[in-house]
Parts: sequence; structure tokens; C-alpha cells
Amino acid sequence: MSSNFGHLNKNITFFFQCSTSSQLIHAPLEAILFDIDGTLCDSDPIHYHAFVEMLQEVGFNGGVPISEEFFVENISGKHNEELSHLLLPDWEFGKAMQFMDDKEALFRKLAGTELKRLDGLDKLLKWIEDRGLKRAAVTNAPKPNAEMMITNLGLSDFFETVVLAENCERAKPYPDPYLKGLETLNASPKNTIVFEDSISGTKAGVAAGMAVVAVGIRNPEKLLIEAGATYVIKDYNDQKLWNSLEEMSTKAQ
Repeated sequence: MSSNFGHLNKNITFFFQCSTSSQLIHAPLEAILFDIDGTLCDSDPIHYHAFVEMLQEVGFNGGVPISEEFFVENISGKHNEELSHLLLPDWEFGKAMQFMDDKEALFRKLAGTELKRLDGLDKLLKWIEDRGLKRAAVTNAPKPNAEMMITNLGLSDFFETVVLAENCERAKPYPDPYLKGLETLNASPKNTIVFEDSISGTKAGVAAGMAVVAVGIRNPEKLLIEAGATYVIKDYNDQKLWNSLEEMSTKAQ
């Protein structure tokens, strides 16, 4: 797995636009960018369990466990620095970030070897490899989590590079991580598809000028479409996805 994250051209300023207009998918397809959490594997339930346990320990919400709805609306897909301010606004920043680090360690412990590729992902990965498409993982997850998930899913040799938000100036929902992914792969945004599952990640992909196919396992389809997803699939066996890929392949001939 390459650790070459590349560097953004400092002479160019990328403006984040919270756009709700979806991008079209253009042929020929050149590259695929994948989020990791919730996109390659259904990891959100494990994150939810870890947050429930740790937030209860510090008396968050009066000790009442957070709901799944709260998790989806306020936590899923966000970067830890943002979450430290959101969940623990009265804490000293270093202490809040240590809490987040401890939560991530608990997540890795709970995840263990339980992570499994989403249904249909094997079929899509083979389709990508057969066509020699460029590919990268782009994530808000901290490096230890990203490495653990990619290794446990057996995808270390699949991705050409992994872009971590912590190595970018701004995390998702800003476009910076996806722009860095495009730059590292030397790919055109109009000929690249992003696979995402979160609202913030979908906004980031759209703001970077790419079509986003959202995996609607945990986040409501309505919110993903409002965030700019071109369309939403239930998993990688969804016929909607394969009809789209077949149409693109036909146009590229």
C-alpha cells in the first residue's frame, strides 16, 4: 500500500461549496475513490457501541446512552477534531482529543477480526481491477484505524494509495482529502466516481467535483441525496449500480 499522499498546489485555493446538486458520471471511467468506514465494511455499529460506552463513562447526556439517531445525525463520518468540539465543548482540547484517541482504541479492540466486506464488494473490486482503473481509499479515520480496517479486509494490495484527512489541511466535509486523492492518482474529477456512506463524505466528494454513489446502509437515502449523491445503493449488488456501470462501459466504446 502506497503512503505517498502527494501535496496540493499551494498556488491554488480550493473553495468548499456545500452543494446539493449531484454530479453526472462521465465516460470513460478513469478512477474510483472509496471511503472506508461504512463504505467498504459496516463498521458504524462498532463505532456506535464504542461511543455509547465511553460517553456514558464521562456522564454525557446525563449518563443516558446516545441513540442511534443521534449517532447518525451528529457523529457518523465526522473527523475526531470536529467531534471533540461537538461532544466535549467544555473540555480542554488536549483532554478531549485523548478521549477520542481512547475511543478509537476501543473501536479497534471491538472490531478485531469481525469486519467483513460489504455484499457485492468483491464483484466490484474485480470489475475495477479487470479494467485497470486507478483506485484510492480516502478517509477521515485516524491512521491506525484505516490501516487496521484495510488489512483486516484483505485490501492492502488493492489500493494504490490511502489519503488520510489528518494529512490534509481540512477533513471531510471539505473537499481537501478527495482533491488530494485525485492529485495523487493524476485523475480527472469528471471521470472519477466516489463511493461514500456518510453525509459529510458525500458533500466532500461533490464539492471536489465528482459523482458520488452513496451506500445507504445506515444514513437515510433522503439525506444522502440532499447532500448531493448521484444515486444511493443498498449494497454493491444493487442493480442500479451495475446498470450505471454497464451504460458507462457502452458509452466508452
